[in-house]
Amino acid sequence: MVDLHTSIANLQEKLSALLKKYAQLEKENHQLKASIEQQTGAQQQLEGKLKENQAQLTAAMMQQGASMDPAQKAKLVKQIDQYIKEIDHSISNLNP
Repeated sequence: MVDLHTSIANLQEKLSALLKKYAQLEKENHQLKASIEQQTGAQQQLEGKLKENQAQLTAAMMQQGASMDPAQKAKLVKQIDQYIKEIDHSISNLNP
């Protein structure tokens, strides 16, 4: 009889520990989901800004393009491409 009571007490302790661990994992899960939502929002904002800046950049290049010589134009295009690569890299680093 004593063995049975001891076994039941041990099972209850283990169950209690599992329930506490489950509660911790649930809390962590909610926090991680909130973090993902926040990062997704930040990523969408950055993508919107990127598209807006690309449009402005294209318009500026078209205005300046008429008065630039081909060497300056090629240099500017190369520099802009580098900026875009850096922005794309930064955005990809935000993805979880």
